[in-house]
Amino acid sequence: MRLASLALLLGLVSATSATAGVQPDRHPSDQPAEAGLSSRPSDEEPSWEIQVAGHGGAAGLISRGEVRLAIASSVGPVDETVGYSRERSWGAGLRVIRGRWGVEVQHHRVASRGFMPAAMMRETPWFGAEELPLTDSADDLLSVFAVREFPLVQGRARFHLAAGGGYLLMGGDSGRLVLEDLAPGISRMATFGGASHEVAIEMTEGDFRADRGVAVLGGSLGLTLRMGRMFVRPRFDVFLGRARTTEESWGMHLHVPEVQDEFATTLTLNTTMRPRLFLFNVEVGWSSRR
Repeated sequence: MRLASLALLLGLVSATSATAGVQPDRHPSDQPAEAGLSSRPSDEEPSWEIQVAGHGGAAGLISRGEVRLAIASSVGPVDETVGYSRERSWGAGLRVIRGRWGVEVQHHRVASRGFMPAAMMRETPWFGAEELPLTDSADDLLSVFAVREFPLVQGRARFHLAAGGGYLLMGGDSGRLVLEDLAPGISRMATFGGASHEVAIEMTEGDFRADRGVAVLGGSLGLTLRMGRMFVRPRFDVFLGRARTTEESWGMHLHVPEVQDEFATTLTLNTTMRPRLFLFNVEVGWSSRR
């Protein structure tokens, strides 16, 4: 009996060991879901990119406005003016991008003589207006854009669209008195009582008031070509400005030698100008991302 019991016990132990050593076959679909998830590459969050660039190019400028001349309480007709000029522009900018969206800050320095009151006067048919002098000047434009980029050519190039606004600061001689060259004294022929007389005009005490700058709305499109951390970006920007007004006032003494008559009055020149800027620039810069 003892031998039979021992043989039975040994048989049970052998069977249990055999069962434990053999693992049942499992279908791939029976693998835990966590194993499949752990083998997938995790989606990376887009990183920030900083771009710094300088630029230079050409500017097409249009000034649309009105000019009005008044003597005392007598207000003359309004002359509409349109001026065109091609100038140089240069500056620098900073763009911060995350994913496809970003913000850009730009400073443009634009050589300009077309936004001066004297330039507007030269567009009028008034006698001698075309001889008014213009001096070299430059305006500063600071803009802020929201930017949307579109990757091209496997990310090696990017097309962008941008929109925003800014401020155009009139610089140089844009506040210069237009009629100051006439201040020492001029003479003109005038009619009094049906007869023509020479009138001596002396202008004194000139005063000038003007809006220093105007707000602008703008848009931009361009193409960024990347070369490692460096990039080149040809771009086209358009800015439309609000109206800028100026007022120039002069005291006038009129003397008619033939009739020994003399009286004083005030000459006032008012201008309203709306700037339009079309800028084509090429940026060269550095990016924090390869």
